[in-house]
Amino acid sequence: MPVKPELLAPAGAWEALVAAVQNGADAVYLGGKLYNARESAGNFDDHELIKAVEFAHVRGVKVYVTVNTLLADHELTGAVKFLHFLQRAGADAAIVQDAGLIGLARQVIPELPLHASTQMTVHNLPAAQLLKEKGIGRIVLARELSLEAIKEITGWGGVEVESFVHGALCICYSGQCLLSSLIGGRSGNRGRCAQPCRLQYVLVDEKNRPVGEPGVVGEHLLSPRDLNMSQHLPDLIKAGITSLKIEGRMKRPEYVATVVRIYRNLLDRAADGGDYEVTPEEAGDLAQIFNRDFTTGYFYGRPGRELMSYKRPNNRGVRLGRVKGFDRNRKMAELSLERPLRVGDGIEVWVTEGGRAAGEVHRIIRDGVNVERAAAGDIVYLDIPGRVFPGDRVFKTHDADLIERARVTFTSSKENKKIPLSFEVFARHNEPLLIRVTDPGGLTGEAETKSPCQKALKRPLTYEYLLNQLERLGNTPFAMRDLRCELAGPLIVPVAEINEARRGALAVLEKRRLAAARHSPISDEDFRGRLSAVFSYEKEIKPENAGTPELAVAVTDLDSLMTAVESGAEIVYFGGEQYRSKEPVTPQIILSAGEICRKAGVRFILSSPRIMHDKELGWFCRLLEKLDQNFLDGVQAGNLGLIRKIREITGKPVYTDFSLNVFNRQTAIFLMEAGAAQVTLSPELTMEQVRRLAASLPVPAEVIVHGAVPLMISEHCAAGSLLGCGNNCAGPCAGRHWGLRDRKGVVFPFELDQFCRMQLFNSRDLCIIEDVRLLAGTGVAALRIEAKREGADYVRDVVQVYRLALNKLPEALEDEKISRAKEALARYSPGGFTRGHYYRGVL
Repeated sequence: MPVKPELLAPAGAWEALVAAVQNGADAVYLGGKLYNARESAGNFDDHELIKAVEFAHVRGVKVYVTVNTLLADHELTGAVKFLHFLQRAGADAAIVQDAGLIGLARQVIPELPLHASTQMTVHNLPAAQLLKEKGIGRIVLARELSLEAIKEITGWGGVEVESFVHGALCICYSGQCLLSSLIGGRSGNRGRCAQPCRLQYVLVDEKNRPVGEPGVVGEHLLSPRDLNMSQHLPDLIKAGITSLKIEGRMKRPEYVATVVRIYRNLLDRAADGGDYEVTPEEAGDLAQIFNRDFTTGYFYGRPGRELMSYKRPNNRGVRLGRVKGFDRNRKMAELSLERPLRVGDGIEVWVTEGGRAAGEVHRIIRDGVNVERAAAGDIVYLDIPGRVFPGDRVFKTHDADLIERARVTFTSSKENKKIPLSFEVFARHNEPLLIRVTDPGGLTGEAETKSPCQKALKRPLTYEYLLNQLERLGNTPFAMRDLRCELAGPLIVPVAEINEARRGALAVLEKRRLAAARHSPISDEDFRGRLSAVFSYEKEIKPENAGTPELAVAVTDLDSLMTAVESGAEIVYFGGEQYRSKEPVTPQIILSAGEICRKAGVRFILSSPRIMHDKELGWFCRLLEKLDQNFLDGVQAGNLGLIRKIREITGKPVYTDFSLNVFNRQTAIFLMEAGAAQVTLSPELTMEQVRRLAASLPVPAEVIVHGAVPLMISEHCAAGSLLGCGNNCAGPCAGRHWGLRDRKGVVFPFELDQFCRMQLFNSRDLCIIEDVRLLAGTGVAALRIEAKREGADYVRDVVQVYRLALNKLPEALEDEKISRAKEALARYSPGGFTRGHYYRGVL
């Protein structure tokens, strides 16, 4: 029988932590003041973290701390010191994104369990296996996996698996989004996402003409609904998922209290077996506390437009009724209620003409009388700001009763969650009375009265009397389960001392529960010694001498490949995502491409798609097995799971793509030890960061210098969902150019690849032609031109310009030649050019 999963709750600040614990969470996840992916949450300073761990551990709840951002080299030492602090504080695990931090932590602080964040984009079994070998104990899977895909990983059984079950969804694979980063410099990979995906966009065709009916469908084309798997917990239990995670570190504690309370009850009910259902009250409370409408995400396949909340990106509340009329004299709307309403609730009217009208209910008039409450079915009059019209829908966005009920659980001194204890009392004449308490795990606490027991002349201690005294545990996290007494005759002891002994026994138990929940802390001296040893060893890993960088080009068709070779490319990446075509690359095409490169003395690297679920990974591996290895100089890996597979099948060098987020030297070492021969640096690095990093790497590094930089990769197809093709790959989205136009008129083009994944690109193409000499001086091994969505003419003109600049080294091209070159290339980039993060970096 499957084991009941852990219920894991968010805690953005102290009140949310208390709310999660008191409403039944088995574990909480929270962040410190640095290194976490929710920098704008309240978070916890070091003192608060210690206090949080103690609070949770006494109550039998685990604490996982998020350290889940990409880290620059100068931040790594501070981050690993923070991990050491967490281990000493007793944290149960750290949730990490940066592969370099994983490698460093396993050497310096292996006693602290590590969980791989969903930001690591783990979406296939080989990736899970690699991370297990690297010391990861649990993996937070990509949200895009189906239940069947999850079972592939849980069935292996080598690592714990965590999945989100409720709350906000990202439209992009976590860890692969550069939208906020490149639009406004606020990086999601660095914990500062500005959520531009929740803004308005219009689907446009290649001529910038709107497609569909934006006014009818809605304009929030990248804003998903909220995940809600409450109806399907038995399926998640059967899938073998270790931990069910509620999203929401940015949410209010009332939200945490409500969602955790309901999922606690549902999970216990589901684990008991038998018939399972979510009651209307539970479903209503989940919707009321916050929803953008609900979805089951990708657990049961691609949901198409059912994934999206096109009309609004924020809480929509629950339907309260429709406006029946409007009393112009009293300026009050007549409303027929479909659910209860009270003064203090919040409402919003979806006005037929003019958007929304919202506010708090200050008075309710029913049958001409002011009332505090009204029931479903009542006809009432309400003050509503602005003009409303008959037929307008009204939603309750704030339920005062629900909020008050939730608030009590984390503001009251009375503990809501109680740990059952067995009490034992031993009393003998002339000996102190002994009280022993035992928790469900067998831990005990004992204390004695100061005075010895005396013979009672009247009113001796009895079972009933002691039961009444000892079960007074209101403000503690404990409750009495049972009581056993051994009273050797009629005895008496002062009641104040009995109460004091009870408190003393509980205090001892609390200390023992804290001690049992933590590993032995690693001393500062041992930690410093390990850290010093690691960095001494790292100094022995000598960097490569790159010399003049080679020119690399990424293409997807033979004409573009031939043109790249003829125009001066030294490395060609071929394959990967195929745009506007569902035809997979074949061994015959790869053979032809390899032959062209071989004859020209150009290195031929077969590319892989960045996202490859296990079925797609199997297809790619079978493709590799069919190839004549003589025509391969290497294979590019777009995800962690493919690195080892490439080496096992081909024995060829592995080139990792930018999707593996190399932001520091330790990450490059991690990938090198996994099998990488060359890495691509993160496009979020500045020129100065590239200079410092490239000079220290033990493997060659390349950077992207020109072309359309992918901002997102998503399982959701905006065009297909709006136009009705669903999962039909031959639908209206296929073979065309699409874009999303924002509220400022800027168009972000997107393509659909061979797996129907949407690849959203920056509105402006990257162009670093002026800075080729500077980049060449950083020590990078290759400069890459991204031309996967372009044709042969584009490839010819761009490659020739960069070839000319590289041939001119160590001198720089004259300003006039650069200007003419950029003007010539500008015709391929109607949105203009950008220098990305090379000179501005990210927050």
